[in-house]
Amino acid sequence: MKQHAVVLGDGTMATALAARIAKNEIHTVLWSKRPEVVASINKEHRHPLHFTSYGLPHELSATESIEQALNGAGLVIMAVKSGSVAETARLARDSFEGNSVMLSATKGVEIETYRFMSGVIREELRSNRVGIISGPNITTDIMDDAPTAILVAAEDVDAINVGRNHLESQSLKVFGSTDLKGIEALSVVKNIVAIAAGLAINLGDNARSYIISLGLSEIQALAKRLGARPDSSGGLADIGEVFLSSTSKHSRNHMIGVDIANGAKLPDLLAALDAANETAEGVNAVFASRKLAEIAGIEMPLAECVFQILYDERPATETLRSFLSEKRAAKWLAASAA
Repeated sequence: MKQHAVVLGDGTMATALAARIAKNEIHTVLWSKRPEVVASINKEHRHPLHFTSYGLPHELSATESIEQALNGAGLVIMAVKSGSVAETARLARDSFEGNSVMLSATKGVEIETYRFMSGVIREELRSNRVGIISGPNITTDIMDDAPTAILVAAEDVDAINVGRNHLESQSLKVFGSTDLKGIEALSVVKNIVAIAAGLAINLGDNARSYIISLGLSEIQALAKRLGARPDSSGGLADIGEVFLSSTSKHSRNHMIGVDIANGAKLPDLLAALDAANETAEGVNAVFASRKLAEIAGIEMPLAECVFQILYDERPATETLRSFLSEKRAAKWLAASAA
């Protein structure tokens, strides 16, 4: 028998996953700090800020009380901004039940500690029944019940099965992996490639394809050094995610790159996302890329180039054009072809 599910957060991913589970006729509770969101979902079965034209399932309710939400929960999904994950996990700690599973739909790096989200949750929640949701998952497609495949990664097979039992439907296929460390490394740093592909918007399709290939080989090299199993590469967590996030107009990370290439300033773009209660986790991943490369003991030339554009404010098109002419750009692509 399925216990009820909880989604912590009220952004687009939180709403889409909560609605998906509720459509499976599983009582689902969305936790939000905003009373207007809670009231709208409970009274009108609509989110007042996201997917406003969609009616939400009656199996979905909302609450401002994290204690009330977690009472009796079988599956808990963390879907807040990466900077709020540690605080939210601490809030959940006393009410999180021992047999519950928490999966993070948040893909990011904690800047202060360079921990991935599963590590943040495990340490703050003080539970090992933790995993992540990975794979290409544009939220509008999930809301529209378009065919979608996701990957649940956890060291505990039972945690994977809990996620699958709640999320899988006719339109959403759930794959599983016990290589939590490897899948998470691939999922986090793929956002750097998405930004890079957006930054190359004015260089032509050939250049963008080249950059995506360079980025894919680079993140696979990083993940391998961080302990990823060989069979974790070449699937939903890297090829699937990189393809979608590097080409879709619905990818916030990709569009950050596009907008910067067309003259926008990063602080203005981040402020606009924050006002909409959304984030582009790739920006933090770019900031953390130097430390991640140091930890792994490798060079990440593309990530370094993106860092220079975002944080040193170098011109996107000219910087990328120059970078692609350098031999070091193809360091990991050449290694994978050798």
